Amino acid sequence: MPFTISTLVLAHAALLLTSIPQSFAATCPTLSEVKKDLGSKLSQGSSISASAADAPRWSLYRAPNPAFVVNVSSENDVAPVVRYCNKKNITFLAQSQGNGWADTFRLGDCGLVINMAALDRLYFNKDRAIAWIGGGTQVKDMVDAAYELGIRFSNPTCTCLGFLGAMLGGGITRSQGLYGQGVDQILRLIVVTASGETLQVDATHNPDLWYAMRGAAPNFGIVTSALVRAYPIPKAQNIAWEGAITFADDKLEPLIQAIHDLDLRPQMEIDFLFATSGPPLNTPAITAIPFFLGNVSEARKAFAPVLAVGPISDETAEVPYDHWGDFANSFCQKGMRKPAYGASLARQGLNPATWRAVYEEFKKFVARYPEAAGSSVLAEYYPIQRAVTIGDTGSSYPFRDVPIHVVTIPVYENSSFDVTANAFGARVRDLLRSTDGLEVNSTYINFAHGDEPLNEVYGESLSKLQALKRRYDPQNKFNQWFPLA
Repeated sequence: MPFTISTLVLAHAALLLTSIPQSFAATCPTLSEVKKDLGSKLSQGSSISASAADAPRWSLYRAPNPAFVVNVSSENDVAPVVRYCNKKNITFLAQSQGNGWADTFRLGDCGLVINMAALDRLYFNKDRAIAWIGGGTQVKDMVDAAYELGIRFSNPTCTCLGFLGAMLGGGITRSQGLYGQGVDQILRLIVVTASGETLQVDATHNPDLWYAMRGAAPNFGIVTSALVRAYPIPKAQNIAWEGAITFADDKLEPLIQAIHDLDLRPQMEIDFLFATSGPPLNTPAITAIPFFLGNVSEARKAFAPVLAVGPISDETAEVPYDHWGDFANSFCQKGMRKPAYGASLARQGLNPATWRAVYEEFKKFVARYPEAAGSSVLAEYYPIQRAVTIGDTGSSYPFRDVPIHVVTIPVYENSSFDVTANAFGARVRDLLRSTDGLEVNSTYINFAHGDEPLNEVYGESLSKLQALKRRYDPQNKFNQWFPLA
C-alpha cells in the first residue's frame, strides 16, 4: 500500500506494556556489560542507561524500577533487545509513555525497560484514510498533525496517552459512537513475539494472534508499528461542542437521573467527575463534561435534560479537534502515587443513591486527608451502538455492550499513605458494583487496579486467550500486565 510522508510526530506515549517476569539473571550484569553485549546490535541513535528517569511513569505507586533502560531509535531495535534479555534471563518491560497503573508489575531488581518513545513516526496514505504509526506515538502529536491536514482519528480523550496501548486494551473514545472501539481502528500490527521474532499480524496473517492482540496485547507481544484508520474531514467541520458544567451538591441526584435518562445517540458522550478546587480550600465539586459531534443548537437540545438540572456554571462551546482533550490535561501530570480503582457499569449503574454514597465517601476522604486533595472519581458514559454492531468476533475485547467506565484515582506523595488510599479506592469500587446492573463484575482493563480476577477484565474471551497464550508464549515470557498464565 503506497504511503506519502505527511508529517513527523514527536511523541512519548504508547501505553502498551510487555515483559518477562519471574525469571531473574543469576548474576545481574553491569551497565558496561549490557552496553558491550547489546550496544552493537542497536541502531544509531539508541542508547543504554541505568537511569529510571529515562522512562518516567504516570504513577509511582508500585512502579517498575529498572536497573537498565534501553532507549531504542528504530523499531528494528526491539527484537534484538528481547532476544538479548531471553539469553541473559533478564526481566524486561516495553513502554513509551508509561501511563499503565495496574498493580501487576514485577520487574525485579535486575529488570530492563525498553523505552519506545522515539518510535513516533506518522505517515498518511494519499487519500488520508489510513495512517502508519510508530509504537511510541503519542495521542497529542497524532491529533495535532491530523488537525492541520484536515483529518481526525478516533482517539482517547487524554492526549498524553500512547495511542496504541490505549487502543489495544479495547479503546474507549468520545467518537466511538460513529467509528467503533479503539481496537476497530487497527488494520495491521507489526509485533515482536516472546522469542524475539517479528511478525506481521492482521486478519489474514496470524489471525489468532490478531484476535489476541486486540484486547490482550501485553500478554502476547510488543507492537512496534501499526496501520490504523483515519477520517478526512474539512478543518472547519472538525469541531465538537463540549465543556465543563458545574453543579451544586444538592443537584447530584437529579444530575445522575438526567444522565441516566439521556437518549445517548452515536454523536454524543458525557463524562462526570468529583474533584476539588485545589489548595487552600480543596472544595469538592461536581462537574459534567458533555460532548457532541455537531453544532451548538443540536448539542444543547440533545443534552437538554442535563442542562435543565440547573448548573452553577456552563463553559460549553464549540471546540476544534486539536483541543478536545484540553479539559483532561490535569490528569496527565506524571509522578505522585495513584493506586487507581476501576469499575464498569450498565446504564442501571447510574443510580442516584449509589452516586450520592460515592460522593459522600469522596468528600469525607479529601476533607480528612488534605494531602490527597488532588484525588478524583471520573465516570465516562459512551454510546455503544456502533461497537455492538461491529461485534466481538474479530477481537478479544469483551465489553462492547458495557457503556460506563469509572475510575477512582487517589493522588498523594508519601508511600505511608498507601493503605489508606487503597482502602478508599476499594470502598468506592464496592459501592459502584453494588448497583452496577451487570450479571458479573466487569472492568475495563485500562482502568483496572490489578487485584481483579481475570474473568473480570477478559470476560468471555478468557478461555480462548489462555489457550492462545500457551501456543504463542509457552514459557510465559510476557506476564507483567494482568498475566494470563
